[in-house]
Amino acid sequence: MNKYIYLPLLFLFSLFLIACDQKSDSNTVQGAKQEIRIGMTPSMHNILMENIVKPRLEELGYRVTLVNFSSLRDSDTALAEGSIDLNAAQHQAYLDTYKRETHNDDLVSLVHIPSISAAIFSEKHRSVDEVKKGQIVAIPNDPSNAARALVMLEKLNWITFKEGINLGAASILDIADNVYDLQFRVVLSELIPRMLDEVDFAIMPGGIAWMSKVDAKYAIYYEQLSPNLEILVAVKKQNLDTQWAQVVKKLYQSDEMKQFITEDSDAKGRFIWPQG
Repeated sequence: MNKYIYLPLLFLFSLFLIACDQKSDSNTVQGAKQEIRIGMTPSMHNILMENIVKPRLEELGYRVTLVNFSSLRDSDTALAEGSIDLNAAQHQAYLDTYKRETHNDDLVSLVHIPSISAAIFSEKHRSVDEVKKGQIVAIPNDPSNAARALVMLEKLNWITFKEGINLGAASILDIADNVYDLQFRVVLSELIPRMLDEVDFAIMPGGIAWMSKVDAKYAIYYEQLSPNLEILVAVKKQNLDTQWAQVVKKLYQSDEMKQFITEDSDAKGRFIWPQG
């Protein structure tokens, strides 16, 4: 008699265990994290996420939530605090500056992704050879992009730096010789496109220029992009080797991504495949 009571109870208990297991699996993808929260700041690089990475992650069973931020610094802070899992809009020089200023060493690069070089733009001049004494040059005010701008000017021999400075953190204070007595206007990158008619030359990240619909004909000198200025995916150090992070890495390195930046009408001719 006891065995007839025991068997149905055993069957019900088995069903309970299966249900619990299925509930547990509902929060994972092949035993891994299922929801990925991604920080999005105003950036041309967002088209890579929106057109390739997000759709493919969803096809693999991940739930992808895009969280908008007005600034990259806010996105990095959210990443450090754990409210998002990654962002993909900064280069190593910017990340290093953020970590130094916040004394937080927890954010690391997962993978370098297709990037857009900065450039010198001008509505008043057709060539950098038209530089003259006392002209006005607009540069970004955030430390990493300001350094990029000044390094471009140093390569053109418009300025020289003091000896022994860190080029990745160069500022106006590090200029040893302002050869043409240039007047610098240091402002938010997002404001520079509106200033083209007010200055002789303006240096801005390529993504800012394209998002602001600055005509490419006004670009008169392009930056030689080094690995520390390539855009990267940033994650917390503890997530670097997780399954979901490695999937994101492979998507940014995929042949489909290469094809997209080569053939897509919005991306074609704008992105450089990472070297680092």
